[in-house]
Amino acid sequence: MRRRLSARRGAGPSPARKILAGVLLLASTGGSLSVHAQLGPPTEPLNLFQLIARADLVALVKVRDGSLKYALVDVIQTLKGTAPGPHLKIAFRDFNFSRGPGEDTIVFPAGAQEILFLVPVKTSRRKKDLEKFKNLFTLYQGRQGRISLPAEGPEIILEAVHRLAEITQFDAARQIEALTALLDSPNPYLLESSLSEIERLRVADTFLLEKLVLLLGSPSPPLRGRSLRVITQVFGSARTTGDEALDETRGALAAVVERARNDPDESVRVQAVTAVAAWPRRKDVEGDLRAIAGTDQAQAVRYEAERALFRR
Repeated sequence: MRRRLSARRGAGPSPARKILAGVLLLASTGGSLSVHAQLGPPTEPLNLFQLIARADLVALVKVRDGSLKYALVDVIQTLKGTAPGPHLKIAFRDFNFSRGPGEDTIVFPAGAQEILFLVPVKTSRRKKDLEKFKNLFTLYQGRQGRISLPAEGPEIILEAVHRLAEITQFDAARQIEALTALLDSPNPYLLESSLSEIERLRVADTFLLEKLVLLLGSPSPPLRGRSLRVITQVFGSARTTGDEALDETRGALAAVVERARNDPDESVRVQAVTAVAAWPRRKDVEGDLRAIAGTDQAQAVRYEAERALFRR
């Protein structure tokens, strides 16, 4: 069954943006896949929210035996969907034959606890086959479709999966509200998922800038970079706003310029320069871009600043 997903545009999203978000999210979801489609390499990694939303069954399991044709697992807890029984068979070996360069072989060590994102393996429609293979599943998107729980501290991951699984069951409007509310969460998995969805749907606006700026202080470079990508979208969409609205966002611009000049991570500085370049008024940022283009120690950062000056 197809489920509608969505994201939020901040406080007071327009009906048109809500509809657009719903349409885009519907287009990104789907039901069970054929085995052939499941075995094909994914075009890009999915975030945790997308994995949960698109999988038919999400379950916390304990591996009983991973040495057979199918991995045998015991269901500890169902996080989304309904398990056909307390035990499942997981088809996974074909993914190892089609793995890319540098990808590890998928193994299921006995006793390991895993969160699995599953879809049923397609069989014939004969009644006896449906009954025989009702507990046979495969990993959604191959090796992306599993998370091995660490021996210590698995609660953070489980909390994130629980919360995101709840949100996938909401209607479109509640999903918008819930996903943006996750920007206040201390859970890094929830933060990454919410930022990723907001960016993917391009639905952020100036109402979210305060939260996004706070995330620029995160110790995690990927989170800082993801927040800067969303800020870039906000600055880009601000081209049609008035002077007063821009004046209210100058604090965010100052925070981004600070990251562009001084963030210790090169990739974050590159993304910060991209965000600075998206600011609607060229005269406000041209001096900073020229300074960065001439002084930053990293060639990638200098190049991004020079490219922004050339484009504009």
